[in-house]
Amino acid sequence: MPLRYRRLPAAERKERIERAVELVGLSSRLRHLPSQLSGGQQQRVAVARVLAGDPKLILADEPTGNLDSMMSREVMDLLEKINERGTTIVMVTHAPECAARASRQIHLLDGKIVDMESYVEAHADRSPGLSAVL
Repeated sequence: MPLRYRRLPAAERKERIERAVELVGLSSRLRHLPSQLSGGQQQRVAVARVLAGDPKLILADEPTGNLDSMMSREVMDLLEKINERGTTIVMVTHAPECAARASRQIHLLDGKIVDMESYVEAHADRSPGLSAVL
């Protein structure tokens, strides 16, 4: 639908969709309904929908939140591939394994940017379990 709102011709919409679906590795599932796709495949379809618009920036809020570890790795691999092609990705995650794959990390605590190393050092004696939360 967003491509229609941009008034792109049908042929260009079809080309963009097919290219995006191929990029996320779902060409063989192009004609399937959402209920016929796994959670990981549905997440990759969401990424393909974004890619069809050819964005310069993607805001990804917990892109692996409901996925098992294998599907999470696949989605993260896909996001890295998209990033390597020149698209900036800002990802919000609570998953340390996903955050570790980012080229830059910004930590928020109570809505403020914090240097987590300094915070942990300053509060180590008061919050012994804090490192497990991070």
